[in-house]
Amino acid sequence: PRLFDCIEFNDQIATVDVLYDLAFLLMDLWHRGFPEFANLVMNRYLDDADDEDGFILLPFLMAVRAAVRAHVTATQVEEGSQNSTKLVAEARSYFRLAHILLTKTPPRLVAIGGLSGSGKTTVAAALAPQVGAPPGARIVESDRIRKAMHGVAAETKLPDKAYRPGVSQRVYRQIAWRSELILAEGGSVVADAVFDKPEDRERIERAASEANVPFAGFWLVADPSVLWRRVSERKGGPSDATVDILSRQLQRDAGALTWREVEADRRVAEITAEMVPLIEGKVSVASSLRKTG
Repeated sequence: PRLFDCIEFNDQIATVDVLYDLAFLLMDLWHRGFPEFANLVMNRYLDDADDEDGFILLPFLMAVRAAVRAHVTATQVEEGSQNSTKLVAEARSYFRLAHILLTKTPPRLVAIGGLSGSGKTTVAAALAPQVGAPPGARIVESDRIRKAMHGVAAETKLPDKAYRPGVSQRVYRQIAWRSELILAEGGSVVADAVFDKPEDRERIERAASEANVPFAGFWLVADPSVLWRRVSERKGGPSDATVDILSRQLQRDAGALTWREVEADRRVAEITAEMVPLIEGKVSVASSLRKTG
């Protein structure tokens, strides 16, 4: 005899979007108190799939998954389970999550810049789950975009020619284009790149302006000795930055900085705790985030 699923008789029922399967894992991680893992899984999947179209649907798909879990759990209570009190609380928690997931959250764009070793990617990963609707913001990362443009894995080291000015401009244009695409669909974005040229900062600001969404720009700063240590100790990951690259960055004039300067030589939780109120409270472009005093 051949075993088969009872819904295989109908392809329309048996076949679902792969994002619906992904949404189950994301919802479960979020419900169990691991939003950072949910955001990480989502971003890595979309990076590998190179497809942004389904990102905006994930909160809805997660809500469906949460509602199904709530229904199944509530059914167990009706069947007279001995753990009825615990099951009622669990079912309600799934319903609350479904409601949160269906609550419309305005899109926004957050840009994180700074020299190599300032912790941009680490901060972006910690901040993204706190921006936008669950599973959080889409991270548009320059290092991963550059590797994808050259058709290699994110951890593959690229030759020096891949970092020529012309190539870098293509990368920054791609960051802005992808951000605009996501924002136009109603999703939130955290853009992660050095952004040490005024024209690159202006381009990402325009992406928010074109989409008519709030923008917050942050510039991570740390003592050069800290940057040197971090870059020299870095292993793995998508960044190809070396101490030689950092030296050139330190010598280069970044121009007038209107983004909020954030001290990066401290715990990541402290950095994001400073950023989140500014992101939630600001609805204007980067100039309004200029640090005073």
